[in-house]
Amino acid sequence: MTYSNSIDGCPTPPQCESALAQKAALAAADTLILRGRESILAHARMLEDFARTTGQFAAMHGLQFTLDQEYAARKKPGLVCFVKRHAPAIPLSLETLIGCVLFFEYRIGSRNTGLIATGDSSGIRTVFGAPGHHANIAALAASVLLRSAHIVLVTFRRDEDPLSKISFPSGLSGLWTTQTREVRDHLPLCHSYDATLATLGKRTRTHLRYYRRYLEKQIPCDFVPDAPAFILPQELVALNASSLEPMPPEKFELQYRAATQLPGGFVCGLRARDGRWLSLAGGWRQQTTTLIQWQTNAAGFEKFSLGTALRSFIIEYEVTLATTRLCFHGGTSHSMHHAFPAEHVVDLVLRRRSLLAFLVASQTPIAAERSRALTERGNFLVEALRNRNLEWLPLSAAPPRQLQNF
Repeated sequence: MTYSNSIDGCPTPPQCESALAQKAALAAADTLILRGRESILAHARMLEDFARTTGQFAAMHGLQFTLDQEYAARKKPGLVCFVKRHAPAIPLSLETLIGCVLFFEYRIGSRNTGLIATGDSSGIRTVFGAPGHHANIAALAASVLLRSAHIVLVTFRRDEDPLSKISFPSGLSGLWTTQTREVRDHLPLCHSYDATLATLGKRTRTHLRYYRRYLEKQIPCDFVPDAPAFILPQELVALNASSLEPMPPEKFELQYRAATQLPGGFVCGLRARDGRWLSLAGGWRQQTTTLIQWQTNAAGFEKFSLGTALRSFIIEYEVTLATTRLCFHGGTSHSMHHAFPAEHVVDLVLRRRSLLAFLVASQTPIAAERSRALTERGNFLVEALRNRNLEWLPLSAAPPRQLQNF
């Protein structure tokens, strides 16, 4: 754990809910950095509660899964926290935390590289704080890390905070750029199943209803909201091995265990009346938000479109829980995503004026074109830097033009 003085010398303002007071509190905050998996997980429950207070429901749930999944295993996690100035001896709490950003540093063996990125290209599990302040929280956290790093990428879900007002601490030397991407990864749920389907396109509505009826007619089955209560270990192994996209056993076990054992987690599924499991999906719930992390469908049932049928059941069930936001982490290839509301993700990149930073920034587009594997391994830094149209400006300069939908 690293503890430093405030970002600037501003006095702590009176506690207030106004946007101006929030900005002042952030400017005057002390910086606390948690380094390593165990240090971060020790605060998991508090971080889940903090996400609730900022309206980012379920975004901090499954934190252990986020830190343990295969793409994170090669990196060292860190959590940059901004806390109220002159916090007590135990500074990190729900009462003192103002905002935080989850980062991962790339490593070569046991050595740090100075290349740091947030670990979620969708911008959901990255920047946490009061609405309207995510851009400044991202900029301040990246500035803190740039004092010792070469390149820092912060990906975050854009809120009403204007990017044109991003500012950095005085005296910070380097370059910066941003780009904005459109994402459609959640379905707003209405007061009823039929009302929700009415918001989708005609073809999507037809498919959701048709494949559900077709499956139930051809293979009598039930939707099981609490699947783990009825699944035997050998059935899990068999379902993964015979699925459309089998996973390494340890990876499948990790995602299943995270959804069943961590707070707010759930696994639901479709089970045929003869006992066969046809499909499973898992994720987390908090307040009025449900986040689907993964889905597994048995092979041999392609004509029944198990994925579509299960989504139909999930939508109907979530409506009964008064869920208003059904999220699909990482998006979904299902046709219904066309009806999802458009949101925007910002990639904010800071780099030092160092030879390593220059080489990484200039050569990444070339390397990405020559090797698809670089962008297929959860390398979010490569995904951001592969854009040849990035406009790099000094940290003291006005924001670069916004690059849309690259």
